[in-house]
Amino acid sequence: MRKLIFIFTILTTSLMGQSAYYGLGYGDLFPSTDPLVSSIGQGVVALRDTSRVTLQNPAGLNNLKRVYFGVGLGSEYRTVSETMTNNTRMEQFYFAFPVGNNVGMSLSAQAVADFNNSYEVPFLSGTLSQNSDGGIWDYSVGLGYALNPSMSFGLKWHAYHGFIRRESVLESDELAEMYVLRGGLNGQSLELGLSTEIFEKVSLGLTIDLPYDRPTLDGRDSLAGTDTYVEFSEELAAWPSTVKFGVVYHHTDYTKFVAGIGQQIFPESGFDSARLFSLPDGWHTVPVASFQMSMLRAARDRMSRSWAKRTGWQVGLSAKNYYLVSGSDDLIHEYSIVSGMNLRLRNGRSLFDVSGEFGTRGGEVSLPEEQFIRVKFGIQVNDTWFRKVKRR
Repeated sequence: MRKLIFIFTILTTSLMGQSAYYGLGYGDLFPSTDPLVSSIGQGVVALRDTSRVTLQNPAGLNNLKRVYFGVGLGSEYRTVSETMTNNTRMEQFYFAFPVGNNVGMSLSAQAVADFNNSYEVPFLSGTLSQNSDGGIWDYSVGLGYALNPSMSFGLKWHAYHGFIRRESVLESDELAEMYVLRGGLNGQSLELGLSTEIFEKVSLGLTIDLPYDRPTLDGRDSLAGTDTYVEFSEELAAWPSTVKFGVVYHHTDYTKFVAGIGQQIFPESGFDSARLFSLPDGWHTVPVASFQMSMLRAARDRMSRSWAKRTGWQVGLSAKNYYLVSGSDDLIHEYSIVSGMNLRLRNGRSLFDVSGEFGTRGGEVSLPEEQFIRVKFGIQVNDTWFRKVKRR
């Protein structure tokens, strides 16, 4: 019966009433969890903003003058064949602080993969339904060092930790069985970062994330209500290596133009021997290429009584392809409009961020086109760590 469930799961993957793409592979890998990143994309690796801290490039940590703490919340709406789903969660926590004149450090946690999915498919004289929960979080420690005023380097260690629980229910006139698969995932990677100014108004940024210990799933597959189970250990061999490159043109003191490209490289045979994340016949991984271009407008006066003068904004375009394709080799493209705003309180120590992304995903004939809206909220609080006390 276990083989029967597996076969029908594979055959009906493309018939899910919810997001079909979301149920394939690992779902959405490395979603943009920060409002600023969501609104300007990969170009953020070249951005240095004295009003906030950005953790996307560890090389930028060296210019910290205060202690920063922040959290992020994300909500995503997907529409497929007039069916809308929503996923809202806390997505990011971070803490960054200076440890010297030219050295800064960060501690952070952010969601990088989401397995939340559910669907039901009829077959023969019964139905097959499946519910999945869980995801992978990235816990990281970053360090940035300024070699000179125009060039800095960074290093970040990532520890991946997560879990998954998947219930498969087979119901017919003759039987009703539930299979429960659950397990934990752990892995590690190392990220290298570079930030430099090549001209008076042009800044460049580069990051390379290399997994040296791809996440491994250790779990148990069992028949609910019985003592029958099978333990297993499976490496997520298709976990990607990631390269991001960005450029910032400082047009004026208040206006910047940002462009960025990203590349995720997946081992081609990563899903061949997978037990849990195996793909339908004919499907395989392809490198992901992404491109974003945005304009940023900084706030005129962060200490003004006027909200309008304390508000900055950004707007741009994003294009990328999905990391899975079927045997047709037609890339699944995503196109979206990205935007964001930020407001600083007059105390100079709190910054609120919000971003919005509206786009469409399609390209594979056998799967329906999707529309999606992503909304991100974030708050950042900063203060001086040590303050000299004047004594009389």
